[in-house]
This record gives sequence, C-alpha cells and structure tokens, in this order.
Amino acid sequence: MDLYQMEDRDFIIEVARRIIRIPSISPASGGEGESKRADEIGRILSELGYTDFKRYDTKDDTGTVRSNIVLKIGNNSKTLWLIAHIDTVPVGDPSLWTKPPFELTVEGDKMYGRGTEDDGQAVFTALLILRDLKKIRMNYNFGIAFVADEEVGSKYGIQYLLTKDVFGKDDLIIVPDAGSEDGLNIEISEKSILWLKFRVIGKQYHASMPPNAINSFRESAKFILKLDKTLHAKYSAIDKLYNVPYSTFEPTKHEKNVDNINTIPGTDVFYYDCRVLPQYSLDDVISTVEAEISDFQKESNAKIEYSVMQKEQSPPKTPEDSEVVKKLVSSIRKLRKKEPNVLGIGGGTCAAFFRQLGLPAVVWYTTIEENAHKPDEFCLISHILMDRDVIEDMLSS
Repeated sequence: MDLYQMEDRDFIIEVARRIIRIPSISPASGGEGESKRADEIGRILSELGYTDFKRYDTKDDTGTVRSNIVLKIGNNSKTLWLIAHIDTVPVGDPSLWTKPPFELTVEGDKMYGRGTEDDGQAVFTALLILRDLKKIRMNYNFGIAFVADEEVGSKYGIQYLLTKDVFGKDDLIIVPDAGSEDGLNIEISEKSILWLKFRVIGKQYHASMPPNAINSFRESAKFILKLDKTLHAKYSAIDKLYNVPYSTFEPTKHEKNVDNINTIPGTDVFYYDCRVLPQYSLDDVISTVEAEISDFQKESNAKIEYSVMQKEQSPPKTPEDSEVVKKLVSSIRKLRKKEPNVLGIGGGTCAAFFRQLGLPAVVWYTTIEENAHKPDEFCLISHILMDRDVIEDMLSS
C-alpha cells in the first residue's frame, strides 16, 4: 500500500471511529435519534473547511430532535448527490457480538461496529470525497445529504428534506445503501413495502384448564399459516428484474404474551413484513388480509385486529437511459473493467421517495451482501476506496 492509500486509510478509520461511537437509533426502536451523530459530522465538515452546510432539524412525535445535514459544493447547473443515512438499527442481542458495537474495531481491511456498513460506509465515502474535492475538476456540483430516520420510514429524514426545495429536477441522485461485492449491481426499482401489526384476542386462563381458555397464541399460529398460504398463492407473479423475483410475506416480530409458562395467553401480537412486486396494489393486499380475518373468525372464537405500520407503494422505476444510470454505468465499466447490470430489490431505501416525485435515483455501492443489521456488522475499507474512485470519475467525466 503506497503513502497515498495509507493516508486514505488513516482518514477513513479516524472519521469512522468518531462517528460509530455515537449511537443513532430511532426513538421508535428505543434510541435517542441522530442529533448527537449529526453534531459530530458537522464538526468533521468544519474541520475539512466546509462550514456552510445546512442543518435541517425537526421533531418527531416523541418530541425528539431528528437531524439532517445538507452540503452542496460547486456552481454547475447539475448536482451529483450522495444520500447517506446516519441512523442505525439497534444492536439486538448483545451476547451475539464478539466486538463492541459502538466502538470501532479495525482488523486488516475490516471495520466492525453497528452502522459501519449500513449506512456508515456511505458516510465515510462522502467525507473522503470531500477531503479530495479540491483536486477534482468537477463537471457537476457535489452534494451530500446526511439524513435521519431511514430505518423506520424516513418521515423525519429524506421525506422531510424533499419538502425543502433542496434537490433539482435535473440532478443525479445516488443512494449508497444496497449493492453487491463486485460493485456491478445498480438498483433502479424497489418493491412496495407493507408492514402490518396483528392483535389476536382470546381468553387467558390457567394452563391446566384449556377448556376454559381461548389460546390466542395457538389461534395466531393458525392464522399466520392461513394468511401466509393465501398471500403467496394470490400474489404469485415472477419478475426477474428483482434479486428475489417474487413478492414476499414474512411473519417477523412477536411480542411477549405472558410472563409464566403455566398461563394460556389471552392476547397475542405479531407482525408481518410484506415486500410486494410493484404490479400489485397494496390496497388490494390489505383487502385480502381483511377477507382472511373475516373468514378465519367464522371458525375461531378469537378476535383479530390489525393496523398498518408502514405502507409504501412502489413508484415507477428509474429509466435505464436516465443520465445518472448512464454515467454510473460508464464509470464502473471504465474502472472495474466489467459490465454493470441493473436490477430491482425488496429492501426499501431513500431512492423510492425521489422516484415518487419523478426524480431518477439509483441505489449503488460495493458491499458485503446480507451484512447489514447482523451482529459484528462490518464494512471493508477497500470498498470505500473503490467507490470513491467511481464517484470522483463521475464528477469529473
């Protein structure tokens, strides 16, 4: 590794160390929000000589300040934006971690810590480019939006910023929040997202007397299997644009029902995460769920209530001939000597909100797939350096 690369590596590790040590978990997931992490990013920007950034703070329904930072450099007609979210998911089970989640651990090319990959890698890449920017003859402005709340719906992050006249209709927008290890996958479309909460109400009683009870846990299990079969059968189309080429309907979170083993639960609460191909209406999916509830309750003594936790109908995909796709393809092909490909994904990102407004956006970076949200989350320094080169080539091409 030459001196230039060593300086890059040292810079990346230093900013990562400063940022990862500050938890930035949504209040909806038991955290304090992103404000303190935004403070630190602001200090780093000032140290790099960028004191004219704008901070967009808003309060959520808990009264917590949710922070976004925007910086745009240059006087060109169009801006190349990186959209990097600064919130993270919770740690999960701490016993599954072998590294401290909020203390950066560096082992060779790997940097460990909660949020290093999702979406710290994008933050570190953006800051590295800013450090280099004076050496680049830019044909686009360079813009960065460090945004809040991506992990829980983006209401206080990119959705809030999109009401503030920050982005232009001809801008090029890259969301570094999903990708592949070879860096050749460019995401141009996302599935619709539907999160549902179900509450099954039975009758609590002593476990030795089940005739006197209505076991809400058992009724939940029956309903989950019934709903699962119906949804997969009805919404069964295949679209090979997507990395998982069909709609998915997954029971996920389950809340505690009783504290002791010898009580039959009277209330059971569980959640469904649905990622639906764009050709299907989420309103139709909800109607199907309602019909399944009605049908189930004809045979069960339990009652079922549901509520919608998140609902995002997928907008039209980013056209493959849009400027941001063509420029990104060109730079990847030039630097990686391989042909990129476009695809759709099931995960929701900030790009969907741009597409809803008719602003072409792509999701791209080089990453270890399926690493986000796991214990011992990590990213690779080499990926940051590779992606820096691609973005800088786009800026100057």
